[in-house]
Amino acid sequence: MRASLRTKLIIGFLSVTVPLFALLLYNNFYAMDVVREEVGQSNKNLLSMYRNEIDRTLVDAETYLYNFVVLNENLPRYGKSEPGSADYFFAKVRVQNKMTQDLVNYPNVNLIYAYGRAENELLSTAFRGGDEAKLESVTQVLKSYIASHSDKELREKTWRIIRQGGELAIVRLVPTEYGQVVGAWTELDKLMVPLSYVSLGKQGQALFIASDGTPLTKAGIQETDSPGGKLPLPAENERYIRLRASGQNDYLLVATASRYAPLHLAVLVPESTLLQQLPYFQRLFYIIPLIGLAVLAVYLLLLQRTLLKPMYELIKGMRQIKRGDLETRLMAGGSKEFIIINDTFNDMASQVHDLKIDVYEEHIRTQKAELKHLQVQINPHFLLNAINIVYNLAELNKTDLIKKMATHISKYFRFVTRTNLSSVSVNTEFEHLQSYLEIQQLRFPQYLRYELTIAPGLERETLPPLIVQPFVENAIVHGFEMGPEFFMIKVAAKPAAAEDAPYYEIAIADNGVGIAEDQLQELQREDIHADFEDGHLGIWNVRHRLKLQYGGAAELLFERGQPKGTVVTLRLPYSSPPMKPEKGGG
Repeated sequence: MRASLRTKLIIGFLSVTVPLFALLLYNNFYAMDVVREEVGQSNKNLLSMYRNEIDRTLVDAETYLYNFVVLNENLPRYGKSEPGSADYFFAKVRVQNKMTQDLVNYPNVNLIYAYGRAENELLSTAFRGGDEAKLESVTQVLKSYIASHSDKELREKTWRIIRQGGELAIVRLVPTEYGQVVGAWTELDKLMVPLSYVSLGKQGQALFIASDGTPLTKAGIQETDSPGGKLPLPAENERYIRLRASGQNDYLLVATASRYAPLHLAVLVPESTLLQQLPYFQRLFYIIPLIGLAVLAVYLLLLQRTLLKPMYELIKGMRQIKRGDLETRLMAGGSKEFIIINDTFNDMASQVHDLKIDVYEEHIRTQKAELKHLQVQINPHFLLNAINIVYNLAELNKTDLIKKMATHISKYFRFVTRTNLSSVSVNTEFEHLQSYLEIQQLRFPQYLRYELTIAPGLERETLPPLIVQPFVENAIVHGFEMGPEFFMIKVAAKPAAAEDAPYYEIAIADNGVGIAEDQLQELQREDIHADFEDGHLGIWNVRHRLKLQYGGAAELLFERGQPKGTVVTLRLPYSSPPMKPEKGGG
């Protein structure tokens, strides 16, 4: 069942509004993704800068420990001397003094220490930022940790995370050859100080996360999709991960890993702050469909009154005319446009009785003639021959001739496909003939010659396009033979021999095999249908087009050439009166 005009209009309206709504929706999500990407990349770059600063602190502390082990001459004495001896006592004091002096150079390190396994004794500096009680607590944690690990385990070149009371710290342990373990202790809160300057809004937070996802500092979100309170970590090539917290805002988690410690620097950015302007835009999506429905209702009501109802009346009248009820008339009314349409419809219905069927038949014959004209001109055989010539020239590597051939083929088919032109100038028609003959001459370079001439003053005279080429084609197809002399085709546009004649002539002459007497008589007949029925499609085409455009003012003549060949003469009326030469004064 065919859709009505109303249905098509509704579909058309929805076809416009639905994509617009979808575009707005897509634009909203795209804008949010762009904001997330930009914020994620910005925070990742910022974290990378702070990570490099923290890593530099860790590297400096680690380098110091190795240098302390290798270069401090008191450390071997402390390890080798007999406990209680003077050497042991002075070496111990010097080691502790040296560590105390060096601690000043590392402001982010809380404690530097040396632990002797044999004596279970830990020498250390004072605890930076703490009291004696905290130093005692840290000392016990370190002794217990070092005693529970062998030197082989401690030789792994990495910082380790240790929990002391309710706080976390990272330590670096370097075993020596003398039974000691030298190390540095840094609280995570100390390393967190630079991150506190990152502006993340009221609900944003910077934190450390272990490599397994365990938060090392208290996270501002209580429940996430991840089990066990662990946080997912983005891959190295990811800018962020979205965290959905139950009952709270969604967050963007941006993190980057330290190269020297098993921890990640991370920030939690709340999306409510990030996208605080977009919710107003999102609410618009719920309003747009309602507005669209209201507009559609008003739109359909107006269409019903101004377009659909008059259109239905017009269709009803057309159907009555189709059924043969020629007395049908439409009532005036509606918009100005439909008043004009109804009046025109009524006038057309009144004139139907006076229409003649031969008008339609003549129209059909004209269309067929134009169709046959186009079919005749675009000759597939000619195209294949032209392509074959290009191929052979390519085989001979004659690039200049290939360029020339391609140019003429392009001009030829550009001209023959311009069927919308009712007339062209004589000069343009002869340029087309030159392209055609150049192509044929490349086919038969040893046998074909041609000559094209236009008398002065005739260059701008107009004639139907492709009116001369069929006779040039016939000369090559029917009159051409390979012999000792050149096959010559001459095409000349010249004024008529008779003075003051209202026409000019275009003569096509060749020196070919000529034409038989019976064929000549047949071609001279004026009956245009005889040529078509006998197979002379091109000549019938020309005669028919001349009759359509000039009536009886144009002539087509055939005669034998002297001493041989064929001459075809086209007599065409001037498109404007010819200019007469002025007589000179005495």
